[in-house]
Amino acid sequence: MTIQFKDTVRNGRLDAIETVGGASCALRVYTGAQPADVTQANAGTLLAEMNLPGDWLAAASGGTKAIAGTWQDASADAGAGATPGHFRIYNS
Repeated sequence: MTIQFKDTVRNGRLDAIETVGGASCALRVYTGAQPADVTQANAGTLLAEMNLPGDWLAAASGGTKAIAGTWQDASADAGAGATPGHFRIYNS
C-alpha cells in the first residue's frame, strides 16, 4: 500500500527537521555503510565535519527542501580520494 501526502503535509514534515535540529547543528560525513539506525555507533572514517549556518535549511516548498547559507568544511578531516558513504547531522 502506498501513502500519499499533500504538499502542505510534506512541507510540514520537512520543516520539522530544522525545528527539531535547532540553530546550532553540525554535519559529519563518514565512509562506509550507514548504521542500521540512529542508536548505532558511527561507522567508517570521518571525512568532513562542519558547523552549519544558523538557518541551515530553506523553507519547504512543493514537498522539497533545500540547504540554506554556506555549508563548507575549511579542512577535510580525512585524506583525498576517500568515498563518502553516509552522513549525520547533530544538534549542539
